[in-house]
Amino acid sequence: MKKLIIYFGTPISHSWANNFGIFEFKKYGFDVQIWSAVELFYSSDNIEASKIGSYNFTLNFKNLIIIKSFDDLEAKVSKLDSNTIFWLADRGPMENLNLDNRDLDILNKYNIRYVCQHLIPYFMPSKLLLKIRYHIRELKRRICNYKKKPYLILGTGSEGHKQIMSTFNNNLNYKSVPSLIILWSREPKQMNEKYIVYVDEAVDHSPDAKLFGHEKACHDLKGFYARINQVFEDIENWTGFKIIIAASNKYHYKSNPFQNRRIIYNKTQNLIQHSELVIGHKSTILWQAVVENKPLLLFYDIGLKDKKNITIQNFSKILGINAIWTNQLTKSIFLNSNRVDVICNKKLVKKYLKEDGISGTFVENVSSAFNQI
Repeated sequence: MKKLIIYFGTPISHSWANNFGIFEFKKYGFDVQIWSAVELFYSSDNIEASKIGSYNFTLNFKNLIIIKSFDDLEAKVSKLDSNTIFWLADRGPMENLNLDNRDLDILNKYNIRYVCQHLIPYFMPSKLLLKIRYHIRELKRRICNYKKKPYLILGTGSEGHKQIMSTFNNNLNYKSVPSLIILWSREPKQMNEKYIVYVDEAVDHSPDAKLFGHEKACHDLKGFYARINQVFEDIENWTGFKIIIAASNKYHYKSNPFQNRRIIYNKTQNLIQHSELVIGHKSTILWQAVVENKPLLLFYDIGLKDKKNITIQNFSKILGINAIWTNQLTKSIFLNSNRVDVICNKKLVKKYLKEDGISGTFVENVSSAFNQI
């Protein structure tokens, strides 16, 4: 069996590993190990803070190896044979500009063929200042990538392909794969009745923000929940459908802030598939609504930080829809926003999620690419 090392520099939960398809690679002929190097990049306090509130965070995997230091990493890498595939599963060539890249130096030193990925293409911001910052980051990426020598890069959509080829000047092996954030197969319904789904982002409890040491996305939590619940009540009255809260497995609420509306964890893609309408802010999993051609409403809120509202605005512009302020929703605005542009959605899927001609699952495509290395 070909040895496959899946290397993570951020904490990986059991549910995320499942979404990644980690447990499936063995049946495609790979001897899989997971190397967790999170302690090389983040403080123990931030790591532990990111886990608070999740019931299923710890990854249960037989061949899980914890990397304690760069010396430890080098000692292990030095023993790998030349046929080993080393997959930097969350260290894409376009991200993590501020991280210590000594791990890449080690891989290059021992001529390890490593794989990077670019599975969520970047979006051009709409505001001038943010566009300038975007281009500065793009320059930094080019400088940082000068010493990166991936054997293969995995990417999604025509835009992801374009960004990678631009950054590396077409001088690399590239494999286009279907986005792993999308549930491409049709699954059975979780509920029999018709419903509307709200994609929760745990605005006061984001594990990612705690890991990276970022400030909270919401500065008026009480007001935010009051306004979003009023939005839910209005939409329920106008449509006759109940709103279901789709929450990730990253955080479990101790008390329900959504006026006792039902919360379902770790089934967001499925709930979007079978919903009548999708409500959210800017979560990447909202792309499932685009794939399914579901009506999608995005909301700003005055209780969210400006940075959060700007990301919502950028996301809405990419999708070609107008985001709505929670305190400004009327029945007329709702009815005018509750529409789907199927042609636009098809173009978005091709551009950001899956290029034409790509078939099969994420794991099938990745396994095929790895078997050719």
